[in-house]
Amino acid sequence: MADWALRRMTGASLILSAIIVAAPVVATPSTDGDDPALQSSGLIDVSPVVGRGYDLQASVRTVSDSNFRRTNPGEAGVRVSPLVSAGLGLPVGRQQLFIGGDVGRDIVIDKSAFNRNRYLIGGGLNWRLGVRCSGSLVSQYSSRLSTLSDQATFVPNVQDNFVTGGSLTCQSPVGFGFGGTVRHSEIRNELAQRKAFDVNSTTYSPSLSYSLPALGRFSLGGSINDVEYPGRIVTAVTGPVNDRVRFLSARLGFERQLGSRLQVSLGLSYIKVKPKPDATLVPDGLGNVFLVPRAGYSGGGYDAGIAYKPSPRLSFQFSAAQSATVSANVGSLFIVDRQFGVDATYKLGSSLTAGLGVTRNERNYRSSFATLVEPQRRVSDRVDRVYAQIGYQPVKLYYIGIEVAHQQRHSVPDLYNYTSTTAALTLRVDLGRSS
Repeated sequence: MADWALRRMTGASLILSAIIVAAPVVATPSTDGDDPALQSSGLIDVSPVVGRGYDLQASVRTVSDSNFRRTNPGEAGVRVSPLVSAGLGLPVGRQQLFIGGDVGRDIVIDKSAFNRNRYLIGGGLNWRLGVRCSGSLVSQYSSRLSTLSDQATFVPNVQDNFVTGGSLTCQSPVGFGFGGTVRHSEIRNELAQRKAFDVNSTTYSPSLSYSLPALGRFSLGGSINDVEYPGRIVTAVTGPVNDRVRFLSARLGFERQLGSRLQVSLGLSYIKVKPKPDATLVPDGLGNVFLVPRAGYSGGGYDAGIAYKPSPRLSFQFSAAQSATVSANVGSLFIVDRQFGVDATYKLGSSLTAGLGVTRNERNYRSSFATLVEPQRRVSDRVDRVYAQIGYQPVKLYYIGIEVAHQQRHSVPDLYNYTSTTAALTLRVDLGRSS
């Protein structure tokens, strides 16, 4: 998938009103702002309520950031994000209907120009057919302040994202299976100077699999992702057209659960990226026009996820991936992206959990160009992040979490370098009932 998302406090009134998104007392792998998880978890962000029931949560997350604008030199800021979330599940025979969403606001203290609302609503149908086949039909709309770390600087831009999709899996415990997903996403930026980063993306991903309990599950899959940048016009030989790119990949995967302590997911891929058009007409400023080829990409990719629990108290998570992805926040045609993450969690008691983690994200921007918000074209980034967490949840009703993190971005050119240190406090209350 191509384009597959933390919030900030001021006074006691916000603290007392905190009621939160449900979260277990574990130190989950941390990302900056609304960056997606290192490993995607589904077609949409809304988690279905299973059975007949509802979820009702609320939260306040407060983040003090030494460099909230991500500039050099930095500018300190505090962001407070109250959020209320709800979900409803309704079984219909063997099928499961669900709907959910949230509403909240990002408030940057003493910098009201950045204050924005955030909305999310989505839902769909999780279906079953016989004993082997299951799938989903889903849709989602979200609108929120964009805090993604690959942006040149943090600006008061809201990104709207509309997603529809479906999945199918037919697999028995032993033997062959098949399936696939289809996902369409449309991203729109509200700031006029960021319209060049609007994206339409449609991905088709069929797969075959073979499962044998003694060995694990093997899979062979592929994907076709057609991407269009509707706010970006290039000149082909035939005339002006919207900028486009196609991602093709083939993947061989393996999954295995080794007892209760170790779970492994591994994949090797071949990736090919084809710009459309593959050459553009470019003026030289002297009245001449040249036909300039646009380089694609072909090469290997991989993905790995390992969860290891050597004792009831201690657990580790490792993830790594290399892929080619859409460029939704930087002036480039596509990105060759490499990510690594290690996270350790230790239960100090029945209610208290501590965690440490580190991540690295290396991005190479292909066919990059300068934009209104990027005066120099971006060539590459390396973002390193280290964090420590502690979470307290004596009962399901409420949760208190603290996280301290340090992040550095090393860019070419170095105009986009920055460092930041954050301290975050999360307060949550979870109300819900399901059958």
